[in-house]
Amino acid sequence: MSSCIYCIDNDIVKKLATFQLFDNTLKLFDASYEQVNILETAKYKFEKDWKNFEGGKRQKTEDRVINYKQVLYLTRTLENISEADIDQEIFIQLSSIENIDQGEAILTSHAIKVIQDDKYAQIFTGDKRFIKALAKVNLPIIQESLNHKLWCLEQLVLRNIEADGFETIKDLIVPVRECDKAIKNVFGSGLKSTPENSLDTLKKYIEECREEAGNLLNPYK
Repeated sequence: MSSCIYCIDNDIVKKLATFQLFDNTLKLFDASYEQVNILETAKYKFEKDWKNFEGGKRQKTEDRVINYKQVLYLTRTLENISEADIDQEIFIQLSSIENIDQGEAILTSHAIKVIQDDKYAQIFTGDKRFIKALAKVNLPIIQESLNHKLWCLEQLVLRNIEADGFETIKDLIVPVRECDKAIKNVFGSGLKSTPENSLDTLKKYIEECREEAGNLLNPYK
């Protein structure tokens, strides 16, 4: 898989960085930083979020656990996607669809363009509304190009668990589990969470996502 390009949305950057699983996840896919594309606007968004948090304007529990230092490092380091890198016709069509924001339209349009040169390219996304909306888009190129190309956050967490063990990943995630509602439920008993309960919940979330995503979600688990 070393030739893959991974197009990663802001939510995945934020949560994998906070879970301390960003680098681990890339290793599981035999990928390097040079092969990862993120939105050009990501660093500005997170810099603003960090300043607001420092200034007391963001006081949600989620904000208190985000690893902004690592998030900002990644967004300043990884390759950027700009509007100049995308298929403008697809971008315009996607931008007009409810629950697909401009950043997601850019990410998707870029991924489709990349996949034409590398059939193994993938998209990592943490936004289930986006996945559901994209699955309903009536554009043949979406279904053809993105068939089994999307990975949701729960799949990536599960893959890390299967690679490094439940206890190792639990110990990383539990202290910061407030940053994601689904993952908080997966580890609902904190450090007392058991593999049986947590993995069952995690797989249910993946099944629910697959029901909404159809053939767009990767078949992993």
